[in-house]
Amino acid sequence: MLTMNPTYMLSKSRGTRNLLRRIGTVLCRFGMTANRFERTLNRYNAVTSELGCVPTLPITAKILERHPGIIRELSSQGVEFAVHGYIHIDYGVLPLQEQVRHFKKAIHSFESCHVPFTGFRAPFLRINNETVEALGNLSFAYDSSCAINWDVLDKIELTSQGWSAYNSLLDFNTPKESQKYLSLPKFVDGLVEIPVSFPDDEGMVDRLGISNGEVISEIWRSILKKTYDRGELFNISLHPERIPICENALTDTLRRAKQLSPAVWTATLREIAEWWRQRDTFTFEISHETNDRYSVKANCSENATILLKNCKVNTPVAEWANGYQSISARDFILESPRCPVIGVSLDTSPDAVSFLKSEGFIVERSEQPDNYPIYLSDLARFEEADEKPLSERIEQTDAPLLRYWRWPEKARSALSVTGDIDSITLIDFVLRVFENWLQNGRRQS
Repeated sequence: MLTMNPTYMLSKSRGTRNLLRRIGTVLCRFGMTANRFERTLNRYNAVTSELGCVPTLPITAKILERHPGIIRELSSQGVEFAVHGYIHIDYGVLPLQEQVRHFKKAIHSFESCHVPFTGFRAPFLRINNETVEALGNLSFAYDSSCAINWDVLDKIELTSQGWSAYNSLLDFNTPKESQKYLSLPKFVDGLVEIPVSFPDDEGMVDRLGISNGEVISEIWRSILKKTYDRGELFNISLHPERIPICENALTDTLRRAKQLSPAVWTATLREIAEWWRQRDTFTFEISHETNDRYSVKANCSENATILLKNCKVNTPVAEWANGYQSISARDFILESPRCPVIGVSLDTSPDAVSFLKSEGFIVERSEQPDNYPIYLSDLARFEEADEKPLSERIEQTDAPLLRYWRWPEKARSALSVTGDIDSITLIDFVLRVFENWLQNGRRQS
C-alpha cells in the first residue's frame, strides 16, 4: 500500500537534499502568524492588477477554514479561488469514494466561508481516473492538474545537481512534452481540463536553484513566445510565497504579453473554462449559392473570432496572423473554388472528428474526396499525441479554410496566472503533516 506520509511524498518528489532545503525555505517564507503571507498575497494581487490580470489561486480547504477573512477579502476584490483538495495529499492514490468524501468536505468549507469557486487543482498535480469522475459528479467546471513541459532551458547554465532535482520533479509530476502535445483546454468526460505550464516557479527556484529574476523572466518569455506563435495557452504557475523572487519576471512577462498584436487574452481559469464551453456550441450554416459562392451564417457570440484563409468574402476583413484574416460579420457570402469544409472518410475515429471540431473547423464524413479542399482518410486510429501533427498538417496546406479560432476577441493566444496556496503560516505547514498522518491511518484501518 502506498503511504500518504507527507515526508515520504516530499522526499519522493524532491529528493532528500532538496527536502532539507525546502524546510529551510519554509522557515524563511512563512511566519507564526498570517501577517507575512497576507502581505505577500496583497502584493501578488497588486502586481497582477496593475497589468490587467486577475490570478487564480487554488487553496486547500483546511487552509481556507483557518484564514477565511484574508481569502474573502481577496475574493471580494475579484481574485478567483479554486479547490486545492480538502487537505494537501496525493489524490492520485485515493479511490473514488474517498475522493468524493474529501471534495464534498472541501465544497462545504468554501460555501461556509462564502468563497465562490468553480474549479480544482490537485496537490502535487497528481490525479487518477477517479478524480475526473468525482469532480464531474460534484459539478466542478474545470480541472487544472495536468502539465505541459516546455523545452526552454537549453540555453540556461544549470548545475548537474539542479538538473537532477528538476528531473525528479518531472518524473513525479509526469508532464506532457510541448514538442508532442498542444497546450490547450480540452473536454475530459464533460470536465474542462486546463494544462499548467512547466517550468513552474518551484521547478526553477527550488529545484534548478535559479534566484536571478532576469533568468526566470527569460524562461517565461520563451514560453510566452512559443505559446503565442502556436496560438496556445501559457498557464503560469507562481506560488505566492515566491513573489519576492519572481515579481519582476512576472511583471516583465505580462508587460510583454500586453505589447503583442494580435493580442494575448489574459484570463482566469474560470473564464477560460466558461469560454471553452461557450465556444463548443458555435456552428456554421453554409448554403451553396452559385458556382463558387456560398452563403454563410455564423451561430456564435459577438466575441467569437472567425478566421478565413485562401478565400474571399463580401464584407471587410482584417489581416490577422499565419495567413489568416479575421471577419466581424456573422452573415456573409464566401467565394471559394470549393467549400471550406474538411472532409473525412467514413471510418475516421470519432476522437479525430471531435478534435477537428474543437479546432473550430467544419467537418463532414464522406466517400467523395473530390468535394473537399482537405480530405483526410488516414484517421481510423487517433490518439491525443496525434492532435498536434494533424493541426500542423492542416495549417501547412494552401486550401481554403473557415474556422472559429481558439480564443475570443481576435486574440492569438491566451495567458493565465495561477498560484497554489498550501499554507499561510508555519503552523499550517506543521498541521499538514498531522493531517496526512491522520489520512494515512484512515486508509490503513
